[in-house]
Amino acid sequence: MDPEDLWRPAGAATPPEVAAALLHLASAQPHPVLVVSRPADDVHGRVPREAPRVRWANAAAAELLAVAADALPELALTRLLRPAAGALGDHLRRERHTRFAATATTSSGEARACELVAWPVPAAPALPGAPATPGAPGALGALGAPAEECWVLQGALPGDARADAALRAAEERFATLARSSPVATIVSDVGARLSHVNDAFAALTGRSAAELHGTGWLDCVVEEERAAVVEAVTHVLAGRPVTLDTRLRTATGQVRWVHVRFAPSRTPGYGAGFIATVEDVTDRLAREHRLAYQAQHDLLTGLPNRLALLEHLAGLLPAAEGSRPPGAEHPAPRAGVLMVDLDDFKTVNDGLGPEAGDAVLVEVARRLAATVRAGDLVTRPGGDEFVVVCHDLPDADAVAAAARRVLDTVSAPVEVNGLRLDVVASVGVVLLGGPSGTPDELLRDAGIATHEAKAAGGGRWALLDDEVRRRARRALRLVADLREALARGAVDVHYQPIVRPGPVAEVLSVEALCRWRHPELGPVDPGTFVPLAERAGLVPALDAHVLAVACRDLAGWRAAERSGELPRAPRWVAVNVSAVTLSAEGFADSVRRTAAGAGVQLSDLCLEVTETALASDLRACREVLEELRRDGARVAVDDFGTGYSSLAYLKDLPVDHLKVDRSFVRDLDARPRPRPGAVPGARPGDQRGGPARAVAAAVVSLARTLGLGVVAEGVETPEQDAVLAELGCEAVQGYLYSRPLEPAALLALLRSGGRIERPAAVPAPRTVTA
Repeated sequence: MDPEDLWRPAGAATPPEVAAALLHLASAQPHPVLVVSRPADDVHGRVPREAPRVRWANAAAAELLAVAADALPELALTRLLRPAAGALGDHLRRERHTRFAATATTSSGEARACELVAWPVPAAPALPGAPATPGAPGALGALGAPAEECWVLQGALPGDARADAALRAAEERFATLARSSPVATIVSDVGARLSHVNDAFAALTGRSAAELHGTGWLDCVVEEERAAVVEAVTHVLAGRPVTLDTRLRTATGQVRWVHVRFAPSRTPGYGAGFIATVEDVTDRLAREHRLAYQAQHDLLTGLPNRLALLEHLAGLLPAAEGSRPPGAEHPAPRAGVLMVDLDDFKTVNDGLGPEAGDAVLVEVARRLAATVRAGDLVTRPGGDEFVVVCHDLPDADAVAAAARRVLDTVSAPVEVNGLRLDVVASVGVVLLGGPSGTPDELLRDAGIATHEAKAAGGGRWALLDDEVRRRARRALRLVADLREALARGAVDVHYQPIVRPGPVAEVLSVEALCRWRHPELGPVDPGTFVPLAERAGLVPALDAHVLAVACRDLAGWRAAERSGELPRAPRWVAVNVSAVTLSAEGFADSVRRTAAGAGVQLSDLCLEVTETALASDLRACREVLEELRRDGARVAVDDFGTGYSSLAYLKDLPVDHLKVDRSFVRDLDARPRPRPGAVPGARPGDQRGGPARAVAAAVVSLARTLGLGVVAEGVETPEQDAVLAELGCEAVQGYLYSRPLEPAALLALLRSGGRIERPAAVPAPRTVTA
């Protein structure tokens, strides 16, 4: 019934028999009903309002509160009910009815949840003749005393029809959601026994729900995982959420990795249970493992890559430091890093193609992996380098044996596509146990040792020692200082005259040569800093710097010649061009811009290219040189005769001059030695130079036949000069006539007419070596 029907609107008269009937109906209600009132304030509003008190209660209310009905009147409502939100007085409104959740406290202290609706009761006259009701103050008229504000509270409790229906509806909704959810779900009402599994979990295991109910689901867990699952269930039954990864075996025998999330639950009348979701993560883990493998392994050889190597070394370094005995400066070496670098591997790639190169790398990787001992590590950081980490190397003999074993393994011939290839390697060794530094520094030191082995001829191993480390650090310092000097334009350009030979030689042209005076070390030998620049990638910047300075200086000499300050300027300036610079994209355009910016023509330049540069990419070099030569530039082949196929490419190249290499000029003043097998008593003759003279004569003859000019470089003695004059060499350069000169010294020479008297002795310069 609706409690509003108990009273009529304010001022309406209610017949006694109707009031009695309504009171009887309220008493019989299955829902708890309370009538509460609160005294009004005094006329001045100074007396605080009292807590609401019970005036009447039906039997259902007495049952809810576990208190006799006749004991409820006059009890403070705050002792019986506690709203879920706000104060109780906030829900007793004069204007309208309110609905709120509350907790009812029984006489034994038990808390029961309920929902209450409060209706304000309008003032009404007394109802005479109302029958007495247990819990009522004598008559129904007392319920509506004008001096009090009254409310009717009606409660809806768990167990009533509507609550039961709502509960059943909620359970059905949950069951439907769980059954149709794509997430595998299992439910236990008590202990480890399952009371419910959804379709997704049954499909995951390949079993029916009947097989999985109870403890049957544990049979799906892989045997070695069951203890961990049972432990997880124990924790969740104790009220703690648990997550774990485990393995399930399906009905077909397939093993699946799953991620299980257990949440505790409690079912009235049963006890502690749980609800768990089961996520199949097999495919995800396989993908993650595959990505992790690829992140730490070389895909070509299957060996661990640089990342895995660095992690392995990082794990060794603390162990090496921790093994230091008390009082010892450094621990004894226990492990070594061997870097294996294949010599001339680029020849295999370029000559036979990358597939052949890959085949060689795979075979070397297989050999190394089969050679090392158990516990050692073979890696491929990249390119044609391998790194072997050997453990337990107690002394120098063990280090040498490990290095030789690696060299012998790698150096055996490899068959690729029916071809037998000889593989040569250089091995650099670094020992752990000293001040090792970081893993990156270890690999850097191993690379330094490998470079030492290569510099010694390759096919051998070298151990990094203090002297090697000192030279490497010096080289690193020189590279850094050279880079800074280039950035500041502090690399000098000197000029060596190219002259017409004779007692008084005439300057024809000059060759621009880079020279570097270190601010602390003094002059550094070009044979030291140029190779360092090549390894550091500074050669293009060095070439560009020399070209720019040479063009600028030549423009100045030409201007001085036009003004009459100089009798004659050099015909041209020769500039060396490396293979890296020549093959760089846009090289021809950069030469044009540099010359135009300085105010000289391309015909004022001679580009000297070594045979090594031409051999690197003959077609590309020919195209670039032909383009520049069409615009007037001269081209000279430097170090002619030291290459492998000089005559083969000479006919195809746009060349103006050949420069006879100094290695042939050096021996032109030597007396010929008797050949093995010569007739006894025969005289070798008085002709100087021997085979070197024959080579020089051939170069001069070839140049004349092709219409090319010839320049002999490295002329240092009058005897060499005399032989070249006999052969008809038209131009020479070397210390006999002049060392490379600073611009001011060259300018003074040009002012004097550009003539040089041939000296008799040549002093050696002071230079700094690496």
